[in-house]
Amino acid sequence: MVAMMQCKKDKPSPDIPLPDPYNPFIADDYSSIADQSNSSLWGSFNLHDPTIIKHGGYYYIFSTDVAYGPNGKCGIMYRKSKDLVHWTFLGWVFNSIPPIPLAFMQANQTGYQQLSLWAPFIIKVNDTFRLYYSVPGNNGLKLACIALATGSSPEGPWTDQGIVITCLPADNYNAIDPSVIVDHQNGKHWMTYGSYSAGIFIVELDPLTGKILLDGDKGKLLARRTNYNDAIEGSEILFNPELDRYYLFVSYDWLEDNYNVRVGRADKPEGAYYDINGNDMAAPGDNIPMITARYKFNYHSGWQGFGHCGLLRDSTSYYYVSQARLGSNKYFMDLHIHRMVWSSNGWPTISPERYVNVPQTTITSTNLVGKWEHIDLVNTTSFNESITIDLTANGSISGIPNSDWQFHDGTLTLSFNNGAKTYYCKVFNEWDWELRQRTLAYSGITHEGISGWGKKVN
Repeated sequence: MVAMMQCKKDKPSPDIPLPDPYNPFIADDYSSIADQSNSSLWGSFNLHDPTIIKHGGYYYIFSTDVAYGPNGKCGIMYRKSKDLVHWTFLGWVFNSIPPIPLAFMQANQTGYQQLSLWAPFIIKVNDTFRLYYSVPGNNGLKLACIALATGSSPEGPWTDQGIVITCLPADNYNAIDPSVIVDHQNGKHWMTYGSYSAGIFIVELDPLTGKILLDGDKGKLLARRTNYNDAIEGSEILFNPELDRYYLFVSYDWLEDNYNVRVGRADKPEGAYYDINGNDMAAPGDNIPMITARYKFNYHSGWQGFGHCGLLRDSTSYYYVSQARLGSNKYFMDLHIHRMVWSSNGWPTISPERYVNVPQTTITSTNLVGKWEHIDLVNTTSFNESITIDLTANGSISGIPNSDWQFHDGTLTLSFNNGAKTYYCKVFNEWDWELRQRTLAYSGITHEGISGWGKKVN
Protein backbone atom coordinates (compact mmCIF):
# COMPACT_ATOMS: atom_id res chain seq x y z
CA MET A 1 0.00 0.00 0.00
CA VAL A 2 2.82 2.39 0.85
CA ALA A 3 4.58 1.59 -2.42
CA MET A 4 1.43 2.28 -4.41
CA MET A 5 0.96 5.64 -2.72
CA GLN A 6 4.58 6.58 -3.41
CA CYS A 7 4.13 5.72 -7.07
CA LYS A 8 1.07 7.94 -7.32
CA LYS A 9 2.87 10.78 -5.60
CA ASP A 10 5.77 10.72 -8.09
CA LYS A 11 3.54 10.76 -11.18
CA PRO A 12 2.96 14.33 -12.48
CA SER A 13 -0.62 15.47 -12.39
CA PRO A 14 -2.05 16.24 -15.86
CA ASP A 15 -3.93 19.17 -14.29
CA ILE A 16 -0.78 21.06 -13.27
CA PRO A 17 1.20 22.29 -16.29
CA LEU A 18 4.98 22.32 -16.10
CA PRO A 19 6.64 25.76 -16.07
CA ASP A 20 7.26 27.14 -19.54
CA PRO A 21 11.04 27.26 -20.12
CA TYR A 22 10.60 30.55 -22.02
CA ASN A 23 8.86 32.31 -19.13
CA PRO A 24 11.16 35.30 -18.37
CA PHE A 25 9.89 35.61 -14.77
CA ILE A 26 10.38 39.40 -14.84
CA ALA A 27 8.06 41.53 -12.71
CA ASP A 28 6.64 44.92 -13.66
CA ASP A 29 6.71 46.42 -10.16
CA TYR A 30 10.29 46.54 -8.86
CA SER A 31 9.74 48.65 -5.75
CA SER A 32 11.30 45.97 -3.53
CA ILE A 33 14.70 46.43 -5.20
CA ALA A 34 14.46 50.10 -6.20
CA ASP A 35 16.96 51.31 -3.60
CA GLN A 36 20.45 51.97 -4.95
CA SER A 37 21.89 49.31 -2.64
CA ASN A 38 20.12 46.80 -4.91
CA SER A 39 21.38 48.27 -8.19
CA SER A 40 22.99 44.96 -9.21
CA LEU A 41 19.41 43.64 -9.59
CA TRP A 42 18.24 46.45 -11.90
CA GLY A 43 18.66 44.38 -15.07
CA SER A 44 15.60 45.56 -17.01
CA PHE A 45 14.50 48.21 -14.50
CA ASN A 46 15.15 51.95 -14.16
CA LEU A 47 15.58 52.66 -17.84
CA HIS A 48 14.91 55.76 -19.91
CA ASP A 49 16.24 57.07 -23.26
CA PRO A 50 18.00 53.84 -24.28
CA THR A 51 20.60 53.33 -27.00
CA ILE A 52 21.60 49.80 -27.98
CA ILE A 53 24.54 48.13 -29.72
CA LYS A 54 25.68 44.54 -30.27
CA HIS A 55 29.30 43.55 -29.73
CA GLY A 56 31.11 40.27 -29.07
CA GLY A 57 28.02 38.15 -28.52
CA TYR A 58 26.44 40.67 -26.12
CA TYR A 59 23.88 43.41 -26.50
CA TYR A 60 24.63 46.61 -24.58
CA ILE A 61 22.16 49.31 -23.57
CA PHE A 62 23.16 52.75 -22.30
CA SER A 63 20.50 55.02 -20.81
CA THR A 64 19.74 58.17 -18.82
CA ASP A 65 20.71 57.90 -15.15
CA VAL A 66 17.26 58.00 -13.59
CA ALA A 67 15.66 55.62 -11.14
CA TYR A 68 12.50 54.94 -9.15
CA GLY A 69 13.01 56.83 -5.92
CA PRO A 70 15.81 59.21 -4.85
CA ASN A 71 18.92 57.32 -5.93
CA GLY A 72 21.10 60.34 -6.58
CA LYS A 73 23.67 58.80 -8.93
CA CYS A 74 25.00 60.70 -11.97
CA GLY A 75 26.83 59.14 -14.90
CA ILE A 76 24.81 57.21 -17.60
CA MET A 77 23.58 53.70 -16.77
CA TYR A 78 24.60 50.67 -18.80
CA ARG A 79 23.75 46.97 -18.91
CA LYS A 80 24.29 43.91 -21.12
CA SER A 81 22.48 40.78 -22.26
CA LYS A 82 23.01 37.72 -24.43
CA ASP A 83 19.35 37.20 -25.32
CA LEU A 84 17.66 40.66 -25.25
CA VAL A 85 15.50 39.41 -22.36
CA HIS A 86 17.64 38.97 -19.26
CA TRP A 87 19.96 41.90 -18.51
CA THR A 88 22.88 42.42 -16.19
CA PHE A 89 23.14 45.93 -14.77
CA LEU A 90 26.77 47.05 -15.01
CA GLY A 91 26.52 50.37 -13.20
CA TRP A 92 27.35 53.90 -14.32
CA VAL A 93 29.73 54.95 -17.08
CA PHE A 94 31.02 58.00 -15.17
CA ASN A 95 31.27 58.75 -11.47
CA SER A 96 30.24 62.35 -12.16
CA ILE A 97 29.94 64.79 -15.04
CA PRO A 98 33.26 64.85 -16.93
CA PRO A 99 35.27 68.06 -16.38
CA ILE A 100 34.97 69.79 -19.78
CA PRO A 101 31.14 69.79 -20.05
CA LEU A 102 30.92 70.45 -16.31
CA ALA A 103 33.02 73.60 -16.69
CA PHE A 104 30.76 74.84 -19.49
CA MET A 105 27.63 74.32 -17.41
CA GLN A 106 29.11 75.99 -14.32
CA ALA A 107 30.24 78.98 -16.37
CA ASN A 108 26.75 79.55 -17.75
CA GLN A 109 24.46 78.75 -14.80
CA THR A 110 25.01 80.16 -11.34
CA GLY A 111 24.75 77.41 -8.74
CA TYR A 112 24.74 74.61 -11.34
CA GLN A 113 24.37 71.16 -9.70
CA GLN A 114 25.35 67.78 -11.10
CA LEU A 115 21.90 66.16 -11.22
CA SER A 116 22.00 63.72 -14.12
CA LEU A 117 23.21 62.93 -17.60
CA TRP A 118 20.65 62.30 -20.30
CA ALA A 119 19.99 60.44 -23.51
CA PRO A 120 23.24 58.77 -24.59
CA PHE A 121 23.94 57.33 -28.03
CA ILE A 122 26.57 54.72 -28.84
CA ILE A 123 28.11 53.88 -32.21
CA LYS A 124 31.19 51.92 -33.26
CA VAL A 125 33.50 53.63 -35.77
CA ASN A 126 36.30 51.34 -36.92
CA ASP A 127 37.74 49.96 -33.65
CA THR A 128 36.47 52.77 -31.44
CA PHE A 129 33.19 53.11 -29.58
CA ARG A 130 31.83 56.64 -29.47
CA LEU A 131 29.46 57.43 -26.62
CA TYR A 132 27.58 60.71 -27.03
CA TYR A 133 25.63 62.02 -24.04
CA SER A 134 23.60 65.06 -22.97
CA VAL A 135 24.32 67.43 -20.08
CA PRO A 136 21.20 69.47 -19.21
CA GLY A 137 20.82 72.67 -17.26
CA ASN A 138 18.92 72.80 -13.96
CA ASN A 139 15.37 74.01 -13.31
CA GLY A 140 14.15 73.80 -16.91
CA LEU A 141 16.71 76.28 -18.24
CA LYS A 142 17.39 75.75 -21.95
CA LEU A 143 21.10 75.43 -21.37
CA ALA A 144 22.78 72.20 -22.40
CA CYS A 145 25.59 70.51 -24.23
CA ILE A 146 26.24 67.26 -26.02
CA ALA A 147 29.61 65.71 -25.19
CA LEU A 148 31.58 62.70 -26.39
CA ALA A 149 33.57 59.91 -24.76
CA THR A 150 35.48 57.14 -26.54
CA GLY A 151 36.63 53.65 -25.65
CA SER A 152 37.87 50.39 -27.12
CA SER A 153 35.02 48.39 -25.55
CA PRO A 154 31.39 49.06 -24.61
CA GLU A 155 32.46 48.33 -21.04
CA GLY A 156 35.11 51.06 -21.09
CA PRO A 157 37.32 52.54 -19.91
CA TRP A 158 36.12 55.81 -21.41
CA THR A 159 38.15 58.85 -22.40
CA ASP A 160 36.40 62.22 -22.34
CA GLN A 161 36.68 63.96 -25.73
CA GLY A 162 34.91 67.12 -24.63
CA ILE A 163 31.97 69.02 -26.10
CA VAL A 164 30.34 68.42 -29.48
CA ILE A 165 27.72 71.19 -29.44
CA THR A 166 26.24 73.60 -26.88
CA CYS A 167 23.16 75.78 -26.55
CA LEU A 168 22.31 78.85 -24.51
CA PRO A 169 18.82 80.02 -23.48
CA ALA A 170 18.57 82.46 -26.41
CA ASP A 171 19.32 79.81 -29.07
CA ASN A 172 16.56 78.45 -31.30
CA TYR A 173 17.74 74.86 -30.88
CA ASN A 174 18.34 72.54 -27.92
CA ALA A 175 21.62 70.57 -27.56
CA ILE A 176 20.03 67.40 -26.18
CA ASP A 177 19.31 63.84 -27.41
CA PRO A 178 22.08 63.02 -29.90
CA SER A 179 22.01 60.15 -32.38
CA VAL A 180 24.34 59.43 -35.28
CA ILE A 181 23.74 57.82 -38.67
CA VAL A 182 26.34 57.01 -41.35
CA ASP A 183 25.42 57.37 -45.03
CA HIS A 184 25.78 53.89 -46.53
CA GLN A 185 26.79 55.34 -49.90
CA ASN A 186 29.35 58.05 -49.15
CA GLY A 187 30.31 57.40 -45.51
CA LYS A 188 29.27 60.86 -44.27
CA HIS A 189 28.37 61.05 -40.57
CA TRP A 190 25.28 62.95 -39.45
CA MET A 191 24.06 63.75 -35.95
CA THR A 192 20.43 64.45 -35.13
CA TYR A 193 19.68 66.33 -31.94
CA GLY A 194 17.06 68.53 -30.34
CA SER A 195 14.56 68.22 -27.57
CA TYR A 196 11.16 69.39 -26.53
CA SER A 197 10.04 72.68 -28.04
CA ALA A 198 12.91 73.57 -30.35
CA GLY A 199 12.50 70.91 -33.03
CA ILE A 200 14.88 68.25 -34.34
CA PHE A 201 18.05 69.30 -36.18
CA ILE A 202 20.67 67.42 -38.20
CA VAL A 203 24.31 68.44 -38.61
CA GLU A 204 27.27 66.84 -40.37
CA LEU A 205 30.10 65.39 -38.27
CA ASP A 206 33.76 64.84 -38.99
CA PRO A 207 34.12 61.03 -39.32
CA LEU A 208 37.65 61.21 -37.87
CA THR A 209 36.77 63.03 -34.66
CA GLY A 210 33.04 62.50 -34.22
CA LYS A 211 32.56 66.25 -33.72
CA ILE A 212 30.93 68.96 -35.84
CA LEU A 213 32.60 69.08 -39.27
CA LEU A 214 32.38 72.86 -39.70
CA ASP A 215 32.99 75.04 -36.63
CA GLY A 216 29.85 76.87 -35.61
CA ASP A 217 27.53 74.80 -37.81
CA LYS A 218 24.22 73.99 -36.11
CA GLY A 219 22.77 72.09 -39.05
CA LYS A 220 19.24 72.34 -40.38
CA LEU A 221 15.74 71.72 -39.06
CA LEU A 222 14.65 68.15 -39.73
CA ALA A 223 11.34 67.78 -37.86
CA ARG A 224 8.97 69.93 -35.83
CA ARG A 225 5.34 69.96 -34.75
CA THR A 226 2.31 72.13 -35.41
CA ASN A 227 3.21 74.70 -32.76
CA TYR A 228 6.70 75.76 -31.72
CA ASN A 229 6.09 74.80 -28.09
CA ASP A 230 4.77 71.30 -28.84
CA ALA A 231 7.05 68.59 -27.46
CA ILE A 232 9.22 66.61 -29.89
CA GLU A 233 12.43 64.82 -28.92
CA GLY A 234 14.37 61.54 -28.84
CA SER A 235 15.24 61.35 -32.54
CA GLU A 236 17.04 58.40 -34.10
CA ILE A 237 17.54 57.38 -37.72
CA LEU A 238 17.60 53.76 -38.90
CA PHE A 239 18.64 52.59 -42.36
CA ASN A 240 16.77 49.64 -43.88
CA PRO A 241 18.97 48.17 -46.65
CA GLU A 242 16.19 45.93 -47.97
CA LEU A 243 14.00 48.96 -48.61
CA ASP A 244 16.93 51.33 -49.27
CA ARG A 245 15.33 53.99 -47.07
CA TYR A 246 16.26 55.96 -43.97
CA TYR A 247 13.64 56.14 -41.22
CA LEU A 248 13.44 58.96 -38.68
CA PHE A 249 11.82 58.08 -35.34
CA VAL A 250 10.79 60.93 -32.99
CA SER A 251 8.83 61.08 -29.73
CA TYR A 252 5.94 63.43 -29.05
CA ASP A 253 4.54 64.72 -25.75
CA TRP A 254 5.39 64.16 -22.08
CA LEU A 255 7.66 61.28 -21.09
CA GLU A 256 5.71 60.07 -18.05
CA ASP A 257 2.39 59.38 -19.72
CA ASN A 258 1.54 60.58 -23.24
CA TYR A 259 4.82 59.75 -24.98
CA ASN A 260 4.19 58.40 -28.49
CA VAL A 261 6.51 57.72 -31.41
CA ARG A 262 6.11 58.97 -34.99
CA VAL A 263 8.06 57.96 -38.10
CA GLY A 264 9.07 59.54 -41.40
CA ARG A 265 11.32 58.27 -44.19
CA ALA A 266 13.82 59.64 -46.68
CA ASP A 267 16.16 58.59 -49.47
CA LYS A 268 19.24 60.04 -47.73
CA PRO A 269 20.11 60.51 -44.07
CA GLU A 270 20.00 64.32 -44.09
CA GLY A 271 16.41 64.24 -45.40
CA ALA A 272 13.96 65.62 -46.16
CA TYR A 273 11.79 63.15 -44.23
CA TYR A 274 8.18 62.61 -45.23
CA ASP A 275 5.36 60.92 -43.33
CA ILE A 276 2.93 58.39 -44.78
CA ASN A 277 0.80 61.18 -46.25
CA GLY A 278 3.76 62.82 -47.98
CA ASN A 279 4.09 65.68 -45.49
CA ASP A 280 7.58 67.08 -44.86
CA MET A 281 8.36 66.56 -41.17
CA ALA A 282 10.20 69.91 -41.09
CA ALA A 283 6.96 71.73 -41.92
CA PRO A 284 4.38 72.64 -39.25
CA GLY A 285 2.07 69.73 -38.49
CA ASP A 286 1.94 66.49 -36.56
CA ASN A 287 2.97 63.44 -38.55
CA ILE A 288 1.90 59.81 -38.82
CA PRO A 289 2.29 56.87 -38.59
CA MET A 290 2.28 56.65 -34.82
CA ILE A 291 3.82 53.28 -33.92
CA THR A 292 3.73 53.39 -30.09
CA ALA A 293 1.50 55.10 -27.53
CA ARG A 294 -0.30 54.32 -24.26
CA TYR A 295 -1.87 50.87 -24.44
CA LYS A 296 -3.70 48.39 -22.24
CA PHE A 297 -4.60 44.75 -22.66
CA ASN A 298 -6.94 42.99 -20.22
CA TYR A 299 -5.69 41.77 -16.82
CA HIS A 300 -3.03 44.48 -16.60
CA SER A 301 -2.85 48.19 -15.72
CA GLY A 302 -1.28 48.92 -19.12
CA TRP A 303 1.78 50.92 -20.20
CA GLN A 304 2.33 54.62 -20.66
CA GLY A 305 5.30 56.87 -21.39
CA PHE A 306 6.09 54.44 -24.21
CA GLY A 307 8.67 56.39 -26.18
CA HIS A 308 12.19 57.73 -26.79
CA CYS A 309 13.31 54.63 -28.62
CA GLY A 310 16.63 53.08 -29.47
CA LEU A 311 16.81 51.00 -32.64
CA LEU A 312 18.74 47.88 -33.56
CA ARG A 313 19.22 46.01 -36.82
CA ASP A 314 20.72 42.62 -36.01
CA SER A 315 21.36 40.86 -39.34
CA THR A 316 17.87 40.79 -40.88
CA SER A 317 16.01 41.29 -37.59
CA TYR A 318 14.94 44.66 -36.21
CA TYR A 319 14.21 45.66 -32.61
CA TYR A 320 12.56 48.64 -30.97
CA VAL A 321 13.93 49.47 -27.50
CA SER A 322 12.40 52.00 -25.09
CA GLN A 323 11.13 52.68 -21.64
CA ALA A 324 7.49 52.12 -20.80
CA ARG A 325 5.96 53.18 -17.50
CA LEU A 326 3.52 51.06 -15.57
CA GLY A 327 -0.09 52.17 -15.93
CA SER A 328 -0.68 51.88 -12.19
CA ASN A 329 2.46 53.88 -11.30
CA LYS A 330 4.11 56.12 -13.87
CA TYR A 331 7.38 56.23 -11.91
CA PHE A 332 8.27 52.62 -12.69
CA MET A 333 10.44 52.66 -15.83
CA ASP A 334 10.65 49.19 -17.37
CA LEU A 335 12.75 48.14 -20.34
CA HIS A 336 10.62 47.28 -23.35
CA ILE A 337 12.14 45.48 -26.32
CA HIS A 338 9.77 44.65 -29.17
CA ARG A 339 10.43 42.99 -32.48
CA MET A 340 9.95 45.43 -35.36
CA VAL A 341 8.73 44.39 -38.80
CA TRP A 342 7.98 46.22 -42.02
CA SER A 343 4.55 46.43 -43.57
CA SER A 344 3.84 45.75 -47.21
CA ASN A 345 3.78 49.52 -47.85
CA GLY A 346 7.25 49.98 -46.34
CA TRP A 347 6.49 51.36 -42.87
CA PRO A 348 7.65 49.95 -39.53
CA THR A 349 5.34 48.41 -36.99
CA ILE A 350 6.19 46.71 -33.72
CA SER A 351 4.87 43.67 -31.91
CA PRO A 352 2.40 44.42 -29.12
CA GLU A 353 4.32 42.11 -26.78
CA ARG A 354 7.83 42.47 -25.37
CA TYR A 355 10.42 40.29 -27.01
CA VAL A 356 11.04 36.76 -25.77
CA ASN A 357 12.74 34.36 -28.13
CA VAL A 358 9.97 31.76 -28.13
CA PRO A 359 10.16 29.24 -31.00
CA GLN A 360 8.65 30.46 -34.25
CA THR A 361 6.29 27.96 -35.85
CA THR A 362 4.60 27.72 -39.22
CA ILE A 363 1.35 29.66 -38.83
CA THR A 364 -1.73 28.74 -40.87
CA SER A 365 -5.22 30.18 -41.15
CA THR A 366 -6.47 27.45 -38.82
CA ASN A 367 -4.12 28.68 -36.08
CA LEU A 368 -5.67 32.16 -36.26
CA VAL A 369 -9.27 31.09 -35.67
CA GLY A 370 -10.40 32.10 -32.19
CA LYS A 371 -10.65 35.01 -29.77
CA TRP A 372 -8.21 37.92 -29.90
CA GLU A 373 -7.70 41.20 -28.10
CA HIS A 374 -7.35 43.96 -30.69
CA ILE A 375 -6.03 47.51 -30.22
CA ASP A 376 -6.40 50.48 -32.58
CA LEU A 377 -3.45 52.72 -31.76
CA VAL A 378 -5.17 56.10 -32.13
CA ASN A 379 -5.25 57.86 -28.74
CA THR A 380 -2.43 59.99 -27.35
CA THR A 381 -3.95 61.36 -24.13
CA SER A 382 -5.63 58.18 -22.86
CA PHE A 383 -4.97 54.45 -22.96
CA ASN A 384 -5.60 52.60 -26.21
CA GLU A 385 -7.60 49.75 -24.69
CA SER A 386 -8.22 46.38 -26.27
CA ILE A 387 -11.52 45.01 -27.51
CA THR A 388 -12.26 41.32 -27.95
CA ILE A 389 -12.83 40.07 -31.48
CA ASP A 390 -13.39 36.57 -32.80
CA LEU A 391 -11.77 35.44 -36.06
CA THR A 392 -14.21 32.78 -37.23
CA ALA A 393 -13.47 29.82 -39.46
CA ASN A 394 -15.67 31.25 -42.24
CA GLY A 395 -13.54 34.41 -42.50
CA SER A 396 -15.80 36.84 -40.66
CA ILE A 397 -14.91 38.87 -37.57
CA SER A 398 -17.51 38.26 -34.90
CA GLY A 399 -18.45 41.27 -32.81
CA ILE A 400 -17.80 43.89 -35.51
CA PRO A 401 -20.47 44.16 -38.25
CA ASN A 402 -19.45 43.83 -41.91
CA SER A 403 -15.89 42.80 -41.09
CA ASP A 404 -13.75 39.94 -42.37
CA TRP A 405 -10.24 38.53 -42.36
CA GLN A 406 -7.95 36.47 -44.55
CA PHE A 407 -4.44 35.07 -44.26
CA HIS A 408 -2.32 34.78 -47.39
CA ASP A 409 1.45 34.57 -47.99
CA GLY A 410 2.16 35.39 -44.35
CA THR A 411 -0.01 38.53 -44.22
CA LEU A 412 -3.14 38.74 -42.08
CA THR A 413 -5.60 41.23 -43.56
CA LEU A 414 -8.26 42.56 -41.16
CA SER A 415 -11.01 44.57 -42.84
CA PHE A 416 -13.40 46.36 -40.47
CA ASN A 417 -16.75 47.99 -41.28
CA ASN A 418 -16.88 47.31 -45.03
CA GLY A 419 -13.23 48.23 -45.50
CA ALA A 420 -13.41 51.55 -43.65
CA LYS A 421 -10.26 50.45 -41.82
CA THR A 422 -8.02 47.67 -43.18
CA TYR A 423 -4.89 46.43 -41.43
CA TYR A 424 -2.14 44.50 -43.18
CA CYS A 425 -0.44 42.51 -40.43
CA LYS A 426 2.52 40.29 -39.74
CA VAL A 427 1.85 37.38 -37.37
CA PHE A 428 4.36 35.79 -35.00
CA ASN A 429 4.69 33.60 -31.95
CA GLU A 430 5.12 35.72 -28.82
CA TRP A 431 5.12 35.60 -25.04
CA ASP A 432 1.93 37.03 -23.50
CA TRP A 433 3.29 39.21 -20.67
CA GLU A 434 -0.19 39.90 -19.28
CA LEU A 435 -1.35 36.27 -19.10
CA ARG A 436 2.17 34.80 -18.74
CA GLN A 437 1.87 32.21 -21.47
CA ARG A 438 2.75 31.72 -25.14
CA THR A 439 0.45 33.19 -27.73
CA LEU A 440 0.15 34.45 -31.29
CA ALA A 441 0.33 38.17 -31.95
CA TYR A 442 -0.12 40.44 -34.95
CA SER A 443 1.01 43.92 -35.79
CA GLY A 444 -0.07 45.91 -38.80
CA ILE A 445 -0.73 49.28 -40.30
CA THR A 446 -3.38 50.68 -42.60
CA HIS A 447 -2.57 52.49 -45.84
CA GLU A 448 -3.66 55.65 -44.01
CA GLY A 449 -1.03 55.11 -41.29
CA ILE A 450 -3.06 53.74 -38.35
CA SER A 451 -1.25 51.03 -36.38
CA GLY A 452 -3.13 48.00 -35.05
CA TRP A 453 -2.10 45.28 -32.61
CA GLY A 454 -3.59 42.00 -31.50
CA LYS A 455 -2.91 38.89 -29.44
CA LYS A 456 -4.75 35.60 -29.31
CA VAL A 457 -6.28 34.91 -25.89
CA ASN A 458 -8.37 31.72 -26.01
